[in-house]
Amino acid sequence: MNFSRLESDGKFKFLPHISPDGTRIAYTRFAVGQYGVPGAVTDIAVYDLETGMETVITHDGVEVEPTWSPAGNRIAYLNIGPPTSMWTIDPDGGNPAEVARSSGGVNDMQWGDIAWSSTDWILFSVAENVGSCFKVRIDKIQPDGSARTQVTDGGPNCAPPGLEQSGDADPGWSADGATIYSSRGFPVPPAGGPANATERKLYAFSSDTWYPGKPERDLSLASEPSCIEGVPKGSPDGRYVALFRLCFDTPMSQGGIYLTDAGGSYRAFVAPGFGPDWNPRQVGPRPSGKDHH
Repeated sequence: MNFSRLESDGKFKFLPHISPDGTRIAYTRFAVGQYGVPGAVTDIAVYDLETGMETVITHDGVEVEPTWSPAGNRIAYLNIGPPTSMWTIDPDGGNPAEVARSSGGVNDMQWGDIAWSSTDWILFSVAENVGSCFKVRIDKIQPDGSARTQVTDGGPNCAPPGLEQSGDADPGWSADGATIYSSRGFPVPPAGGPANATERKLYAFSSDTWYPGKPERDLSLASEPSCIEGVPKGSPDGRYVALFRLCFDTPMSQGGIYLTDAGGSYRAFVAPGFGPDWNPRQVGPRPSGKDHH
């Protein structure tokens, strides 16, 4: 397998997203620290694949998680605040505009995990603590800040004290914008894993408005459902989903990037790493080997 290292400046770079024309990558750049470290200083950067130049386009030290518009002419990102606010900006750093912000209330505490669809909706996760039930759901909003809509309720489980949130995280869109893939967290550790870890499964549901009883599909692997799966990204041709996967109950398991089909029927190991994204201009065939742990 061939790897090309794009940068070697010693800075932590997180959750890359490739532009619709395949020429640039936007990501969270850590000037200080890294993911999960208190006091980290983060901004949005854009890397040009042709020139090899990195441009930092925000400068407040609290911006994270960029995602490209369908036309590639704007980037949405979050300012972690508090309160959390969502912004859009030109890829060169011009014309920043606030889209919306969290209220900070018990049902709208903070936001994360944004993703922009081909149908021009922006997904984001919403942390809530209603009736002492802490979990995370998914909402969507138009880029002008209108039509905010709840699309999941995060499932029935509440997060135990001190553990990672239950509910939905790291949502990704299907190519046609009709399906959302999510990392659904449960209040138990994965099989064979550490007690402080959270089991997460690949889930899928429609992008329509949430209602009680809205259908959901558990796409975890039937032969080994209790793992950590997350950061799913639907392929540009609609056939595959790339995701991070880590299991603990088999000595042959490799943590890293995996591939599956839209029905979740297999897992094929691709490479070590976290937070995959697809180049819309270079969709390759499915790997010949299948990993059926």
